[in-house]
Amino acid sequence: TVGLFPQVTGKRRTMASVSTQKSTGRRRVIFRTTDGRRVALHVGRIPRSTAREIGFHLDHLVICRQSGCVVRTSTQEWVERIRLDWPRLSRRLAGLGLITDSVRTDPVFVDFVRSLISSRTDVKPNTIRVWQQTAEKIHQFFGERRLRSLTRKDGNDFLRWLSSPVERGGAGHQASTAGKRLACAKGFLNEAVDAEILAVNPFLKVKTPRAIDHRRRQFITAQTVDQLIGQISHVELRAVVALSRWGGLRTPSEPFALQWHQVDWHRQRIVVPAVKTRLREIPLFPELVLPLRALQSVQGESAGEEFLFPELRRHTGANLRKQVARQIRRAGLAVWPKIFQNMRSSRQTELEERFPRKTVCEWMGNSEQIADQHYLQVRQEHYELAVRIETTDGPSPGIIRGI
Repeated sequence: TVGLFPQVTGKRRTMASVSTQKSTGRRRVIFRTTDGRRVALHVGRIPRSTAREIGFHLDHLVICRQSGCVVRTSTQEWVERIRLDWPRLSRRLAGLGLITDSVRTDPVFVDFVRSLISSRTDVKPNTIRVWQQTAEKIHQFFGERRLRSLTRKDGNDFLRWLSSPVERGGAGHQASTAGKRLACAKGFLNEAVDAEILAVNPFLKVKTPRAIDHRRRQFITAQTVDQLIGQISHVELRAVVALSRWGGLRTPSEPFALQWHQVDWHRQRIVVPAVKTRLREIPLFPELVLPLRALQSVQGESAGEEFLFPELRRHTGANLRKQVARQIRRAGLAVWPKIFQNMRSSRQTELEERFPRKTVCEWMGNSEQIADQHYLQVRQEHYELAVRIETTDGPSPGIIRGI
């Protein structure tokens, strides 16, 4: 008898054993099923080590059925092998209730991804667009490779190809974009694991780069926003820009989900819808009062709109960015990168100079770590202020020593 696992139930049970018929050399694996019955599997003329391996995996399957624990990866892979190479044994184990009586398919990677994308009607159009872009990269790199042929090395090679210049045969992505594509690919493979096509995600341990391009950050001053809002004649678009810059809302998702009952004029608060994170409250900042009052007065004579932006809600986020970029150019300004992201970033940077960080992060709906990585900026005004500081007693001793 080969003892393989500790006891997991109150009743003592015998672990799987291997017996051999002397006259023929045929082997049997004897084990107890989940209901305690002794079962003998005739496995033919195979090496004793192979028969012991069968008993090893059978005991683990029985214990998992009894305790509800997850079947380990090595046993899952063994089950897949016998489904393909040993169908009679597979059917016997299925009859005993230890495995399911089905062979998992092995679809082409990109076909699986495209099928998954077409079935997901619960996500936003922009998410679908990003997934489709990743699917095209998967098709370009992996071609007709099947899911079960993928390895961790393939994941590393895919990441290197995404980051390599186009002239060297790569996709030519920045590190951040390559990281997003790899993260999407990991998510697709997680779905394959959930569908029991794969036992484990082959890209799981491939490190995703999180490079942040600080060169695209730009502080949008109050004067710039006032000049832009003064150029915009569309009352809804003015209010969206105000909420993005002065309210720090994630645009367009949070303004488009905002309803009038969430604007509390009496308490001077705005309840921001939980689009990405949990529901939060922000102050009704003075800069928001006039744009929102103007919007309310225009809609007040209509049938009474539920949402603040009924007209703009029919547009996509990309279309909204084009409209705002057009107004920025009409105002005689240069279009800054990441239009809405930089307005939100500027607001958080500005508020942290006046209020505690925890308070500002609560208003913005992010963590302090995310604020440091993606929002807070070093303003040019701080450098200019630092070199203008003078003391009444003359230069400091440190300056004198430097001289």
